[in-house]
Amino acid sequence: MIQADLVVHGIGQLVTCEAAQGEGPLGLLEQAAVAARNGQIVWVGPTGRWSRRVRLSEGGLLVDAGGRCVVPGFVDSHVHLLWAGSRADEAAARIRGQAFPDGGILRTVRETRAAGEDALVEIGRGRLRSFLKHGVTTLEAKSGYGLSVESEEALLRAAARLAEEGPQAVVSTFLGAHVVPDERVAAEYLDEVCEVMLPRFRGLATFCDAWSDPGAFDSDQCRRVLSRAAELGYLLKLHAAQLAPGDGVRLAVELGATSVDHIHYLREGDARLLALSQIVCVLCPGTAVNLRMAAEGSARTLAGAGARLAVASDFNPGTSASENMCLSIGLACLELGLTPEEALAGATIGGARALRLQRRCGSVRLGKRCDLALLEADSYLEIPYRLGVNLVSATICNGQLAYSA
Repeated sequence: MIQADLVVHGIGQLVTCEAAQGEGPLGLLEQAAVAARNGQIVWVGPTGRWSRRVRLSEGGLLVDAGGRCVVPGFVDSHVHLLWAGSRADEAAARIRGQAFPDGGILRTVRETRAAGEDALVEIGRGRLRSFLKHGVTTLEAKSGYGLSVESEEALLRAAARLAEEGPQAVVSTFLGAHVVPDERVAAEYLDEVCEVMLPRFRGLATFCDAWSDPGAFDSDQCRRVLSRAAELGYLLKLHAAQLAPGDGVRLAVELGATSVDHIHYLREGDARLLALSQIVCVLCPGTAVNLRMAAEGSARTLAGAGARLAVASDFNPGTSASENMCLSIGLACLELGLTPEEALAGATIGGARALRLQRRCGSVRLGKRCDLALLEADSYLEIPYRLGVNLVSATICNGQLAYSA
C-alpha cells in the first residue's frame, strides 16, 4: 500500500498535461484519482482503485471532486506582483480615447517607492490569496516599480518574504531595466543597474529581465544588462516587441534566455529561430487586448512553427490588472487564435518551463508537487467557452487544500 496524506478522488476528467499518461495532447484520464504525501504526487490512477492501492494516513485529507474536471495548478510566468496604488482612472481614460497626463509606469514607481517594504508585503499577501482563488499555485514576482537601489531591493525582499510564507511557489525576477526613472539619464542609470544593483541582488532574484521596446531600452542596452546578469549567474528573460517590431527575439536567442515575453510583432524568420531554440515564448493576451494589439497572427505563427508557448496574465497596474488565469486562457483562444489545448498547456507546463520549474510543477506526474485546480466544470473546454468566469472551486497547493469556495 502506498502511504498518502491527501487523496483527490471522483475526478471526472483529469488533465495531466503529460501526453504519455492519457488521451490526446493533454494526457486526459477519465474517472481518476490522485494521491500525495508531503506535498508530492505518489499515485495517479482510476478512482475505483485508489482505496486498494493507497493508505490514507490518520488525519489525512480526502477530497471528492464530484465528477468535475481537475487540471494542474496554473503557473503564471509573467507577473508584476508588487506595486502600490491604482491606475483605474488612467485605464478608463485610455478606453475613452483621452490623454492622461502624468500617468504610466513612473506614476506607479512614485507610489511604490512611498509604500515601503512592509506595506508591499501586505499588498502581496492579498494578491496571492486572489491568485489562489484563481487556481494559481506557482507565479513570478518581478521588481521594476522601484527603479532605485533601495526601492528595488525592497521589492525583492518583499517577494522573498512572501515566498517563505507559502503556500504558493514564488519566483523572483529583477527588472531594473524596466524604464529610466524620472530623475536619471539612461546611461548613468544603466551603469547603476549593471555595477550596483545586479551584484547586490544576487541571491534575491533568480532571473534578470529587461524591456526592449520604444520608450524603454534598445537592444544594445538590453544586451549590456543581460550579459552582465549572465556573468553574475542570473537566468535571463526579455520583454520584447510588445509595442513595435524589434531585435528582441534575436537578442534572446543570442544570449540563451529562458523566455522572451509579449512578442506581439515578429520579423521574418523569428518564429523559426524560436522554434529551433529552447526559448519559451510567453504570450500575455490580457495586455494585447487592453492595448488593442493585433497579436493573433504572431501567436498562431509561433504555434504553427512549433515554438514553445506559455500563457500568462501579465498582472500589472497599467495594462492587465487581472489575476484570472481562466480569462487569460480564454483570451489566448479567442483573441490570439490558440487552441484550447495550446492555451491550457501554456498556462501550466508551458509556464513551468518559462520559470525553469518543469521538473517540479506544471503537470500531474509522479514525484511532482501536488498542485491542482478543481473546476466547476465537466471539461477543460468550458474555460474558453465561459469566457472570463473563474471556474476554480478549489485549489490544492503543495498537497494542501489552500482554497475552497
